[in-house]
Amino acid sequence: MKKIINGIIISLLALLCSCNENIEEEKIVKGNKQLTIYVASDLHLLSNELIGENNKLYIKENMTSDGRVQELDYDIVKAFVNKINKDNPDYVILTGDLSFNGEIQSHQELINQLSNIKESKVLVIPGNHDYNTMTYTYINDKAEYTKVCWQEDFLKMYDTFGYSNAFSKDIESMSYFYPLDENNYALMLDSTMSRYNDEMGMDLIGGNLEDSTLLWIEDNLKYAKENNINVISFMHHNLLTHSELFNDGYTLYNNETLLNLFETYNVTLNMSGHLHIQNIKNTKVNDKTIYDIASNSLLDYGNRYGKLDVYDNCYEYQAIKLENDFGLEEKAFKTFYDEYYDKRLNSNKNNYGKVYEEMTDFQSKINCYYFDGNYEKIHQLKDENKSLYRKIKRKGKDKYLLEIFNEEVINHHYLLIKK
Repeated sequence: MKKIINGIIISLLALLCSCNENIEEEKIVKGNKQLTIYVASDLHLLSNELIGENNKLYIKENMTSDGRVQELDYDIVKAFVNKINKDNPDYVILTGDLSFNGEIQSHQELINQLSNIKESKVLVIPGNHDYNTMTYTYINDKAEYTKVCWQEDFLKMYDTFGYSNAFSKDIESMSYFYPLDENNYALMLDSTMSRYNDEMGMDLIGGNLEDSTLLWIEDNLKYAKENNINVISFMHHNLLTHSELFNDGYTLYNNETLLNLFETYNVTLNMSGHLHIQNIKNTKVNDKTIYDIASNSLLDYGNRYGKLDVYDNCYEYQAIKLENDFGLEEKAFKTFYDEYYDKRLNSNKNNYGKVYEEMTDFQSKINCYYFDGNYEKIHQLKDENKSLYRKIKRKGKDKYLLEIFNEEVINHHYLLIKK
C-alpha cells in the first residue's frame, strides 16, 4: 500500500510540475558543443517477408488500429537512414519497439536497414514489442506462429549496436552503460518486463527495473560522479507520467526510486518512447529538476525524431518532422484522423445529436495534434470551435479530451536546459 501511495504522489508531483522551464532559455548561453544525438522510438518495422504477395486478409494498412501508417514502415526507416547519412550526427539512439511484434525476421530486416548508416554510431534498447509471444507470418491468408526474438536473440542480433562496446552491462536485463565520449555516457535502460512473457503466458507491456538492476545503475552513476562524467538516460517506458490516462503500463512502476537516484547523481534528462505521443514533462526531486522527453513514434502523425545537442553546460532538444518525398505528413494525418473518427462516430451520435459529425471531426483533429505535441494548434481549434468545446465540457464525460484541453500551451518540440 505504501508503494502505491508513493506512486500516486510522484505522479501528482509530475503533473503539478509539468510545465517546461522555458524561462531558462533566456538565461543560458550555450557553451561548446560536444555531441549531436538523433533519438527515435517505436519504429515497429514488420518484415515484408512475413506477408504473402497475394494475401487479401493481412495487409499492413489494416494490421493496426492505433493510427500507425504501418504500410509505410520501410519508407519511413529508409527516409530516416537517408537523413542520418545526410546530417551525420555522432549517434543515433532508438528507444525500443524496433519491431512490429518481436519477429526474428523483422529485427533482422531492421538491422539490414540500419547497416546502411555510414558514419553515425547506432545504439538500441528493447521495447515491450521486441520480444513478444504474438509473432506471426501472414501467408496465404493465414496467421501462423513464427520464431520470436527472446532476450538472448536480441543480444546476439544487436551486439554491434551498443552492447559490444559498452563500458558496463547489467546481468539481469539488457541495460548497459555506454561511453559516448570522454565527458558523456549514455545510461541505456532495459525497462521492459517482456523477458517474463513466456513463463507468464501473456505479453507484459509495463515497465519496471529489478532491484539488482537498480544497484547496477547506482554503481555506474557513482563511477560517473567520481570521474566528473555527465550521464544521459534512455529507456522505452516513461520516467514521468505524461497523462493520467496513460499511466499504468506506460510510466515506469518504480520511477520514484530511479528519480531519487537521478537526483543524487545529477542526471537531469531521460529520453523515452512507448506512448507514441510527443510530450515533455518535468518534476522536482528536492531542488533538482528532472526532465522526461517522450518521443513521438515515427509511424504516427507528427512522424518526429529528436535532435539532442549536448553542450558542455546544457542540452538543446528539438523534435523534427521526418523529411520525405512520399507524402508522409498527409497520409499519416489522414490515417490517424480516420482511426479516431471511426471509433468516436457511433458514441457521438448518442451524445451530441445533430452536431455529431462536426463534433467527431473536431475531436479527431484534436487527437492528431495531441500526439504531435502541438498544443498551440489544439487551443487554436478550441477557440475556433467554442460551442463544441462547451458541449464537451458540459457533458464532462470525455476525460481524455478534457485533460488535453486543460494542458498548458507549452512547446513540446523544443527544450533548452542546463545539465
